[in-house]
Amino acid sequence: MFDLYCAHCGEPWEHDMLHETPRGLGYMDAAKSFKVQGCGLFNTILRERIEGRPVVCKAAPVVSVAELSGISAAHELSDYPEEWDYDLAFCIFKPETK
Repeated sequence: MFDLYCAHCGEPWEHDMLHETPRGLGYMDAAKSFKVQGCGLFNTILRERIEGRPVVCKAAPVVSVAELSGISAAHELSDYPEEWDYDLAFCIFKPETK
């Protein structure tokens, strides 16, 4: 099951990826970077060397704008990824259907 969603493109990622970042970050530093960089965090080694800075995800979104807003809101709920409540955030940002 996927636990994390990139706030830039909406791609799902396994929660355990925060323990296995390319730069060897600790769990909390990886979570903080994921909130900013999205899945760019997991694919940064070469690009970071070229650009000289952390890389933010530039992939095309695979979810709606409302869902991306929900993902971003979930990341703001807590510093701890296990507390990111995507279901709650998606309910808040779900477009009205009539």
